[in-house]
Amino acid sequence: MKMFHFVDAAGTDEHIVPITEVKTIKVADATSVIIYITSLDPAVAAYGNVDLTVTSGKSDEVALRLAEYMSATSIGGSNTLTIKAATTPFSEVSTVAWTDGA
Repeated sequence: MKMFHFVDAAGTDEHIVPITEVKTIKVADATSVIIYITSLDPAVAAYGNVDLTVTSGKSDEVALRLAEYMSATSIGGSNTLTIKAATTPFSEVSTVAWTDGA
């Protein structure tokens, strides 16, 4: 089973999470990638999250690298499909709009 091991810069806060518990990876902005994870506490219904602060402009790269690890293939391979508005192979799609909690 594949796992993510999250460690803060000081090395004092660590969490190991099975990737099967990751529900989505969100590129929040140019410097933030948020990983939403099923709460491992049965008393908590909401998703937990890990917010990664990254070098400005690198959030897309970090999110895709996480997806590659989870799918065990490189992006563009058979396990991950990027759906981007007005871009091949979905040039007929004009908008991609995500709504949380819908």
